[in-house]
Amino acid sequence: MVRLESTRLIFRDHHLEDLEPYCAMESDQVYRAHQPVHPRPELERSFREAWLPRKEMGLLATVLKADGRYIGRTGLYPFRTDEGDIVPGEATLAFYLARPFWGLGLATEAGHTFVEHGFRDLGLRKIHAGMNAANKASQRVVEKLGFKLVRSGGDATSRWLDFELDGIR
Repeated sequence: MVRLESTRLIFRDHHLEDLEPYCAMESDQVYRAHQPVHPRPELERSFREAWLPRKEMGLLATVLKADGRYIGRTGLYPFRTDEGDIVPGEATLAFYLARPFWGLGLATEAGHTFVEHGFRDLGLRKIHAGMNAANKASQRVVEKLGFKLVRSGGDATSRWLDFELDGIR
């Protein structure tokens, strides 16, 4: 079932046939930069437990309209405080695309679709985005979408950035 779409992308629930491209993406050393690649059984378990179950708010399978290919997952999920409490009216934007689809404007297109959906359809007040400070491409995406840097942290081996976008625009 299609839940949202943009010019070039369809956003839908994950299906079992997404397992292979999901595992291929998650096994790519460059894609996983700054994070370990997990063993295949762990990836399969994660896919079945985290991505197959339908959620009201969560990351959706991202599929190319042109050929129906699974290229990653994008969407909004509930924003949590540092203590783990869900903040009503706020969400986190995330986009994870397989490496062959980097640099094509697809993350920006997906991000725009979910920002609009979050404010218009879900009535969100604020959307957050966080990333590794070394991920300059993701920083450019959220900046193009209007997000502002609100804090950074980490240490010499792993720095992170947090961005926010208010719904009143």
